[in-house]
Amino acid sequence: MSIKALPADTCRLLGSTTLIATPVSLVKELVDNAIDAGATTVSVLMSPNTVDKVEVRDDGHGIDLVDFDALGRRGYTSKTRCFEDLKTVGGLSLGFRGEGVASANALGFVSITTRTANEAVASTFRLTPNTGGLAPGTRKPVPAPIGTTVVVSCLFSSLPVRRKVAVQEAPKTLAAIKTLLKR
Repeated sequence: MSIKALPADTCRLLGSTTLIATPVSLVKELVDNAIDAGATTVSVLMSPNTVDKVEVRDDGHGIDLVDFDALGRRGYTSKTRCFEDLKTVGGLSLGFRGEGVASANALGFVSITTRTANEAVASTFRLTPNTGGLAPGTRKPVPAPIGTTVVVSCLFSSLPVRRKVAVQEAPKTLAAIKTLLKR
């Protein structure tokens, strides 16, 4: 199913203003997306301070070209079309609100490299900060395997206190991410 906007009333019912509160929650959201995309292998790379760079790479089915401009927009998802869909998607999907990448995009800079089985080469691009969607003039063809890599850089750059706390707690955060990935 392609990525579409949820109705406004459904967004209000499902929305969360604090989905990404820590680097751990960012990794969880991106890994959940990878698993939902059918990934059998997921790699997580992070800067030692946990905020300069968070990268999640998977071998899932990739993102279709037609969906690029919907990425990182609040309330856009491929899993549901209305609130009632939660009755059928529950248990089948780890993420269904379309908020993970949108939250990351509001808190840092997001770039994506993705390729589906139908494409000869991958595409890499940046999302428009805060609003999401394909940033104009950033899409380029690149060699990459089928799957998706999401890189979030400068996490919490617009929230200096949260960034400082995240840097101070980096050793604990890295341990928590290792525990999360083992589970």
